[in-house]
Amino acid sequence: MIHIALFNVVLALVCGYAVRVGGAPERWTAFLFVTAAVATYLAPFYNALRPFAQMEPMLLSVDLLMLLGLMGIAVRADRYWPLYVSALHLITIAIHGVKAFQPTLVPWMYAGASSKIAYPMLALLAIGAWRHRHRLARFGSDRDWSPLRHPDDERP
Repeated sequence: MIHIALFNVVLALVCGYAVRVGGAPERWTAFLFVTAAVATYLAPFYNALRPFAQMEPMLLSVDLLMLLGLMGIAVRADRYWPLYVSALHLITIAIHGVKAFQPTLVPWMYAGASSKIAYPMLALLAIGAWRHRHRLARFGSDRDWSPLRHPDDERP
């Protein structure tokens, strides 16, 4: 259980840092991370007596919703790191698929593999917030979102 407490401390520190010094993409990602962590904690297990013995549909649902949110941020943000965070989270979705197709996968492996990917995702968020702060100090501004283009804006 110490690993859960450690993760929650790291999550709180990184997300707090991102909210305090990050731009809009960093704050939205921090919100997604915290919301997904709470939803994962509240999600009921498929088999409460043997968690992670089968593919966990509620956890998969939380992860799919988080992936959609991360991809939305990645498409609009004027940053590269959200693309990497989305790709890492896609690995989490793949781990659910592995468990669905290979039910004999050891439960601790399923639980561990799907949770350990969160640490590099948090590291990318912290680096993204730090780089945003650095660009603000260096250039005085840092655009958060890429501008939307309308198809009629194309010039010959």
